[in-house]
Amino acid sequence: MNKWILVLSAVSFLTLGCEDPKKKEIERVDADAAVMGRVSAAVNEAIRNSADCAVAKPLLTEAYQRIDEARGRVQLGANQQLLQTMKIQVDRVAQICP
Repeated sequence: MNKWILVLSAVSFLTLGCEDPKKKEIERVDADAAVMGRVSAAVNEAIRNSADCAVAKPLLTEAYQRIDEARGRVQLGANQQLLQTMKIQVDRVAQICP
């Protein structure tokens, strides 16, 4: 009987130490989504106001800043590419409003 208790204890101990890799992936995706949401909001605001350069210029600064901050925080490769695309869009607004 003592052997069964030891075996069950060992199995439960080993099971507690295992983390679900899918859970980590979901957490990574959620963290990236939060960062990308903030970047997207800043970039979209700059694009929306591109017709009024007096309004757009300060928004460009914020959009560039959020893109730069996000580069070090996002973990998924697709989001890195999306950040580059967003930067290109902000660059186009910056060309319109020098």
